[in-house]
Amino acid sequence: MKFNEIVYKRPDFDGLIKEISGYLDELETARSEEDFFDSHKKINDSFLLVEELYNIVIIRNSINTKDEFYDKELECFHENMPRFDELRHRLGSIRLKSAYRKSFEEKFGKTITMRDELQRDIFDPAIMEDRVEESKLVNEYYKLTGGAEINFRGEVKNISGLLAISQDKDRATRKEAFEALNAWFFANLEKLDSIYDQLVKIRTRIAKKLGFKTYTAVAYKQMGRLDWDSQDAKKYREQIAKYIVPLSQKIYADQAKRIGIENMKYYDLPLSFLSGNQKPVGDEKVLVKEALEMYKDLSKETGEFFTAMIDMGMMDLTTKDGKAPGGYMTSLPITKMPFIFSNFNGTSGDVDVLTHEAGHAFQGYLTRNMYPAENNDLAMEIAETHSMSMEFFTHPWMEKFFGRDTEKYYYDHIAAAIKFIPYGASIDEFQEFVYENPTATPEERRAKYRQIEKKYLPHLDYDGNEYLENGGRWQRQLHVYTDPFYYIDYTIAQINAFQYFIKDMENHDKAWESYINLCKISASLPSKEALKEVGLSSPFQEGTIEEIIPKLTKYLDSLDKEKIK
Repeated sequence: MKFNEIVYKRPDFDGLIKEISGYLDELETARSEEDFFDSHKKINDSFLLVEELYNIVIIRNSINTKDEFYDKELECFHENMPRFDELRHRLGSIRLKSAYRKSFEEKFGKTITMRDELQRDIFDPAIMEDRVEESKLVNEYYKLTGGAEINFRGEVKNISGLLAISQDKDRATRKEAFEALNAWFFANLEKLDSIYDQLVKIRTRIAKKLGFKTYTAVAYKQMGRLDWDSQDAKKYREQIAKYIVPLSQKIYADQAKRIGIENMKYYDLPLSFLSGNQKPVGDEKVLVKEALEMYKDLSKETGEFFTAMIDMGMMDLTTKDGKAPGGYMTSLPITKMPFIFSNFNGTSGDVDVLTHEAGHAFQGYLTRNMYPAENNDLAMEIAETHSMSMEFFTHPWMEKFFGRDTEKYYYDHIAAAIKFIPYGASIDEFQEFVYENPTATPEERRAKYRQIEKKYLPHLDYDGNEYLENGGRWQRQLHVYTDPFYYIDYTIAQINAFQYFIKDMENHDKAWESYINLCKISASLPSKEALKEVGLSSPFQEGTIEEIIPKLTKYLDSLDKEKIK
């Protein structure tokens, strides 16, 4: 069955709650291991049904944010999902206290019960209404940005479409595109500030109700960070400032020489090459066809996976009116297939989707039958390692997508990844400030972000743009609104992926075997243990970043300079 043929019907929320509650009663009073595991399986399957229906609604709402039916369905889920969170909390509590806990851990490992202990600290029925209110505000941000209609030279563009124009070779066009984008955000500043201010207040209220000083600790526990905390993140950011920022500044300086602009402004940064940025050789149909051939060549497993994605219509890729911005992968656990959502806009980012989001999806496909499903509840820094590493494992096939621009892609892929890391650190440090200072005004938040930007991104010249000079850039980063503290994970994963890139150049078979093992481990081990298990160094470890910098620099220097002008 193709995705568009899947019939959706709103679940009987009350009936499901009652059913799962009954299974939980059985679990709690189980008199044998057999009864315990039988009840546990029924609970697992019921939660998977809820997840399947919820994700169908999310996907169809993302594809068309103007569809009133799925907008209302999403709102209904937002109102009811906290009730299921309460049941999950009860499940965790039962497992922790159960006489069969040891048997459960021997059979499925200890990370599930380790996460149960985290979740025990951050759930209370008193926060249910707060979570509902939070979900509604998050959806409001999605609708606001997804419904953006921006006039550009007589045409209406959405955010994704305008960002594609911002890479134009003509400087005046780039500037005009950015000014139009910034003008939209500036015009909606009050609304964006209001949504975020309410979110911060709600999340702080949740933290207080749970007995925490700030929301930071709640967020870390919510994301299942078993073996690192905000102090690890702080030390990690210090390594970024020490080793990555200087390299990124050199890359920006090289870019300025390449495009012939001595004092680059913010609207010059998307143009990597004077001859124009690398662009894919075709539209969605062409790129998907080439991707299928690539994945068949890469391995038997990837060939089978991508064939199934096409045959079952598990991708919606090209930008269009009313479509939510961004891209993601999610899963349909009953259908046992991943789904890729994106906004193709004719830039190299289109190919990144077919490697990055496909990396997520491939891991999901490999572990689609994992039980309990909670052993697939990935920490984001590992989940993003799957996706970012796939980007590098597919390097040998990039000529299929970029033709004569392939060398440009190789350079820009590495350079852009290096440049991204300080930005990711800036978003993380900003969020720490926000939740440590929840009474800060919107103006104070923006001023602080501008200060942090100057630390990690000292090259930025906003050319007097009022919105950006006052620190508004972070409002384009949806994660800040939707998933607090889920952003540093991308940078951690990037360091892991760089390690795979280096290993792949040294010994492909060994590197690929390690990658497959990491995918299959999924969430059954804490992050640091999982990395150690497959032979990767932890990015938190002093020296990991320092060691990879010379190897990345050597690779960039090895590329044909005549082809990357």
